[in-house]
Parts: sequence; structure tokens; C-alpha cells
Amino acid sequence: MVANVVAAFMLVAAGAVYGWVRYRLDAIHTVAAKTLTPDGRDSAHGLPPENILLIGNQSRACLTTQAQIAQFGNPAELSGSLSDVIMIAHLDPKTGSASILSIPRDLFEAMPTGTLSGPYEKIDAALNEGANGPANLIAAIQNDLGIPINHYVEVNFCGFQQTVNALGGIRMDFPERLYDLEASLNVTQPGCQTINGATALALVRSRHLQYDPPGDTAPAADWPSDPESDLSRIIRDHEFVKALIDAAESQGVYNPFKLNSFLSAVTSQVTMDPGLRNQLINLASTYRHLAAGNLPETTLPVTPYPNYVYDGYHLGDVDFAVEPQDDQVIRAWDAGALPQPVAPTSIQVFNAVGLAHLAADTGTALTADGLRVTTEADTSIVANPSETLVRYSPGQVAQGVAVLGRFAGAVTMQPDPQVPLGAVWVDVGTSETVTSPAPPTTAASSPATGQSSAPAAPTTTVPTIGGVAPSASANPLTAYDPTPC
Repeated sequence: MVANVVAAFMLVAAGAVYGWVRYRLDAIHTVAAKTLTPDGRDSAHGLPPENILLIGNQSRACLTTQAQIAQFGNPAELSGSLSDVIMIAHLDPKTGSASILSIPRDLFEAMPTGTLSGPYEKIDAALNEGANGPANLIAAIQNDLGIPINHYVEVNFCGFQQTVNALGGIRMDFPERLYDLEASLNVTQPGCQTINGATALALVRSRHLQYDPPGDTAPAADWPSDPESDLSRIIRDHEFVKALIDAAESQGVYNPFKLNSFLSAVTSQVTMDPGLRNQLINLASTYRHLAAGNLPETTLPVTPYPNYVYDGYHLGDVDFAVEPQDDQVIRAWDAGALPQPVAPTSIQVFNAVGLAHLAADTGTALTADGLRVTTEADTSIVANPSETLVRYSPGQVAQGVAVLGRFAGAVTMQPDPQVPLGAVWVDVGTSETVTSPAPPTTAASSPATGQSSAPAAPTTTVPTIGGVAPSASANPLTAYDPTPC
């Protein structure tokens, strides 16, 4: 859904000679987000390395026709603004390269203070804050994962469909017929074909995909289901990004009429921060040689947990963070994303799940690892199972990262104004072990393929809630996944 911003960079580069391109760009709707991290790294070509949050907003507010409402839902009944797609594009001006990190929308995390959905939720709920939604989602990512976000782009249902249609559709090769009742996806013929905006939207939203295996004669409702839900959808979305960039190159870059139509679609349904809009021409020039086939795409590893109940609230199926895999993947995707760890002045350790001696055992292990533990105690049990929560003083994520790096398992971070400056508090959850910190991982890519060297998650050494193996950072396509053609 948000892939059109990548194509927009390329199209703007091609059309920059036209005086009306800047006029079109000036019409893009902007909303400042006070939670953004200012560009602060060394610049090249007038641009710094930066992380742009790409948000696919599932708001249906723009749907007006009966056909749209019948396919994607009534905006009066489905009025929320959850983030269907959460990707972060890392741009490196020194190499003219880009890479994508996807965050599963069901990742269970702490919400910024005052979030309407409550203090803990799936990360997609952070967007459901009206005009403050992007800023709230940015804060959640920066606070909980430590990833700085410098800019953002938000696209709604209509903007996505109009973008695809303005490019004359997207060419995708479907090995099998596909069906998803909830997403309104119904691909009735296999093979390479052009899909319009409505079908493309259904495809990138599909989390309950069913596929027609060879030789099967059953009706679509009885076809086998994709077992990976949102994680498989992310992989298909990565393939769609490549197909969209291919379409932008082949149909838009050299055609001013296509360019005009495309920019009309983008400017009417896209929201971004003012700083990004002011950079678009420069971005387009710097990344004009970006090739779809060499775009590294990574997904944050998680472990799924069904029917989760937190503090008495039923949240449905959630994904838990998994360390040290998440830390390794983030550092491989953007070596400068996470701050250098700063050892806290003190650590207080709390048993949050009621296991005997848990706080004492964890405190002993952290002390043996060279950290200063001052408190080992029990705290209230809000959920069981539960993640381990590393709480740090607001603005001191480096101290949180230092302690996060000492754990393996379902571990995440949260700023907490109750924590004194320099200190860290740890609410120890169901599944974790204390380990020595691993050496920092740097990003690397193959000159031939441009593929990220982010490590795949191992399946045996990390304690996880429910004993489920962590998902891999880069999964192979299945036999039924569509690809660009």
C-alpha cells in the first residue's frame, strides 16, 4: 500500500524538468509529527542517511461508491484507522541504495502515554489517534524498538487504488488461483496478468489467503489456507513493491502524461511531514537508479501467540518480540539505527509472572554480567504469559538498549517517567534468559544481488513464549505466492 512513495521518488526524478512537477508536489497534504527524530547523521549529496516510515492506513473514510463499500467495508461501521502496513525505508545517499524493514502489525508493544487503545496493544493500534496517529505510531516504534524515524508517509485505501490505476495496473504472475473472503480477493485465473487498484489492494491486505493446489476441484471456500497469515502477507507485499517499481519505470518515467496522472493520484490521498515533501526532488535525484530487483527487504522476527489476554482484555492473536534476533536484524538493516549502549547506573528487577526466585535469579545473572542490580522484588501480575519489559527513563533509550542486549527471549522496551535518570527497571516475564551482550552487527550486502545479510532467526537457542520458533527475517516465497512479471 505504501510502496507508491518509492515509485514517487523515481517518477519525480524523471519529471523534474517540468515546471508543474513542483506545483504538484506542493499540493501534497502535510502534517508535522513532533515525535520525529531530526536528521542528524552525516550527509551526502545534501541528504543524510534517513529512515522513512511508510504507513498503509486501513481507514475507509475515503470510500464513497457502493461498489467500494461492498468490497472493502462501510466507513460508518469500520471507522478505525489501524495501520495495515508498517514498513521503514532506510535510504543511504552515499551508495544511492534503499532497504525495507517490515514490522508485523500484530506485534504486541507498549503504547505511548495517553494512547486511546490503552497502555499495551498491537502496534497497529498506535495509529488510531486521529490526526495524531502518525506521530503516535512513530513514538511507539522509537520507544519500543529504538529505531529513529526521520520522516513518514501515510497512504489510505483510495490513494493506493488510484496510484495503481494511474500506472495502468500492476503486472503480477499468479502460480495458482487465490481467494480471501475477508480481503475481497478473488484471482480466478493463474498466470501473468494486469491487476487494477481494487485487486491490488485486496492482494496486499490479504491475511486469510486460500490457494488452489494443482489438481484440486473443490470450491474456493474449501481451498487450503496459508498458515502464516500476516507474516506471509508481508512477503507478498514485498513482491508487490518490486512490481510497482517496475510499473513506475516502464510506464511512468518516460511518459509525462502518466507522470501527471500518477502525481494527481498521489497528491490527493497522501500525507507526509513537511520536511519530507521539501526533500522529494533531491531524494528522487539521489535514488533515481534504484532497481526493484535489488531492493533488500527484511521482516522483524516474531513469535505468534493465539488469543492473548492482557490485563483482562482479549486482544486476539498477537506477535511477541524476540531477542537477540530483532536487535541483530535492525543493526543489519541499518547499522546506525540503534544508539551505542550506555550501561545504566542501577537496575531494579521485578518478578512480573510469579515464578519462584525469578527476580533473584535474574538479578544474580545480570550482576555476574557486570551490571549493578539494587533491587530484586515481586510486582503485580498483569498477564501470564508475559513479555519481559525493559523500562528506561524517557530520552535514555541507550540505557534501555544496553539492558535489552543482555536478554534472550520475548523482550521489549518502554520509556517510563517513574524510572530515575540513568537507571533501568526490568519486569521479568515468562520466557527469557540473561546472556552476555553480542558484538554489534553491521549491515552488509552482496554487490551482485544487493540482498541484506540480516541473519535468519535460529530455531532452538532462544526461549520463546509457547516454545514457538521465531519467524525468519527473510522467508522464501511459497509455491502459490505471486511475483512480478
